[in-house]
Amino acid sequence: MRALRLLWEYRDPLIAGMGITILLSVLAMVAAIVIGLIACFGMMARWRGLRYVAFLLVEFCRDTPILVQLIWVHYALPDIVGVKFTAFESAFIALTMQSSGYLAEEYRAGIQSIEHGQVEAAQSLGLRWWPIMRHVVLPQAVIRMLPGVLNQFVTCFKSTSIVSVIAVPDLMYEASLVVSATFVSMPVYTFVALVYFVFVLAVSAGVRQLASRLPTAHVATRL
Repeated sequence: MRALRLLWEYRDPLIAGMGITILLSVLAMVAAIVIGLIACFGMMARWRGLRYVAFLLVEFCRDTPILVQLIWVHYALPDIVGVKFTAFESAFIALTMQSSGYLAEEYRAGIQSIEHGQVEAAQSLGLRWWPIMRHVVLPQAVIRMLPGVLNQFVTCFKSTSIVSVIAVPDLMYEASLVVSATFVSMPVYTFVALVYFVFVLAVSAGVRQLASRLPTAHVATRL
């Protein structure tokens, strides 16, 4: 009962932190969906130089830990661009970078899974590259990519747990403040763990349900 009273007493900062966590995840994923698609087209471009640049950027986003990206964006990137980011902006950029790298590969796999004969048939009708992508390839590829995109959203949501290291007032940061004020850690951190668990479990169940209803989707759930 004492633990419940403690959580109820500090419900406002914990709820506010939960809101920041969800908002940060959603914003980063929306941006990553767009940037990942652009990076995917870059890796599939005819110009070799553009392919190499896109490939290196995607691999950098995929192959460096999210914590390293977060620290680099917050403390090193401002020296390069001459602009100081807030903690929330740095977290948003870092989460977008990593998610867009994984989504770029997800997109490329989905696009390349479409039978080349369909592209050749569209070309024989006189369609150019973008109309073929828009009307033939992407509508089918999106169905196959959707479970993977949702999986990446779960990964992005879980990755927000480390943004507290640069003082983003997310759920983990607010929980740490509560623990510092009360010196009671078990119920607070257990509550945080349960929030992440319930959210990820719900989205994971939705992904599996969606994948079972999409016979053309061939995606392994990576949670």
